Amino acid sequence: MRTRDSLILVGALGLCAAAGLVLMTQESFAVELPPGGPAAAAPAAVPAAAPNDAAEAEAAPTSPGRAVPVEATARAADAGRTETTGWTKGILRGDIQLAVSVLDRIESITVAVEEARQPTRDDGSFHPPYRMVVPVRRGVGTPTFEVRDVPFSEYPYVVSVYAPGLNGTRRTVTVDASSPLVDDIVLAITPGSPFSVLLRDQDAAPYAGLEVKLLPVGEPLGRRASVGTSDNFGSVVFEDMLAGDYQLAVSLGGQPIGDVQTITVQSGRANFQAGAQHGQGYTVTIPRGLPQTVQVSDVAGYGVADATVTATAADRVRLTVLEATTDYGGKAEFAHLTPGMWQLDVDKDGFQRSHLMVKIQAGQLPTPQQVRLVRLR
Repeated sequence: MRTRDSLILVGALGLCAAAGLVLMTQESFAVELPPGGPAAAAPAAVPAAAPNDAAEAEAAPTSPGRAVPVEATARAADAGRTETTGWTKGILRGDIQLAVSVLDRIESITVAVEEARQPTRDDGSFHPPYRMVVPVRRGVGTPTFEVRDVPFSEYPYVVSVYAPGLNGTRRTVTVDASSPLVDDIVLAITPGSPFSVLLRDQDAAPYAGLEVKLLPVGEPLGRRASVGTSDNFGSVVFEDMLAGDYQLAVSLGGQPIGDVQTITVQSGRANFQAGAQHGQGYTVTIPRGLPQTVQVSDVAGYGVADATVTATAADRVRLTVLEATTDYGGKAEFAHLTPGMWQLDVDKDGFQRSHLMVKIQAGQLPTPQQVRLVRLR
């Protein structure tokens, strides 16, 4: 081989080697393109799983590297909302909290919804207010209630909970086109609280042996009357009084003493844990009185039974009238006449009416009075 040919061969081999090196370097960084061009080469997005609940959906957007579908986030945000567009009536929902001490005393629970307005309209027509009573079922946990089809009204509604022998709270709400759904009502059932009545005379000395009655007045309905007798300290303790107004009446031997008073018993502190309720009290001042006996007989000296003897205070502005009936022997007794002037009137069918004046002096026992009745012809 000629020298010139040898040089040409060596140069050609060198060029081939250089071209192979370049090709190897390019293959190390090459990306295989699929059919369809570069647009199809973008990596496919891995679909993220939809959140299982609202809490997971809320946390998902802040989780790095996790895509959250917009639809799932919107559904989670609206999960607790109720669409009320177009409603013509309302719905009331709420919970009923129970004090620990009433759990074994509850017989039944009802929720009452009543429109707070008068039944008579301005034109004189009668239109009774809306009222609905719904029983509440007890299960596990806090009882809940729902009252549907509550008419829209310009007047407020009073929502109350009732349980026999227990206190129930109430709440006033508005149900109209702007607020057709009220779902945050919280009512409570609590026990009654102790209530004491102290009986004192004008010198603050205790009165023993007096009968005290507490008669419920107005709402809530279903409360019972309570009766007790004052002890040596002049006190009467009623252990389980429900909230509301009561008429307080004091008597001795069946005859009223003093004026009837209206008092209010508060519901006391709500007791949702074990513990004692705070008590309440009221003091009644009753002037000291003395017993007055009246013997009613006919002209022959025989006792007249079932005659009515009325004692009227004659020297005070406030009208005070007491009444007694004679027994089989013609005897009547007033257990408590306060010092002052009293008029005694005696009536019996078939006899002429008789009356007399007596004076009761403080610290001095009255003299028994004798009354003779004359028969009518």
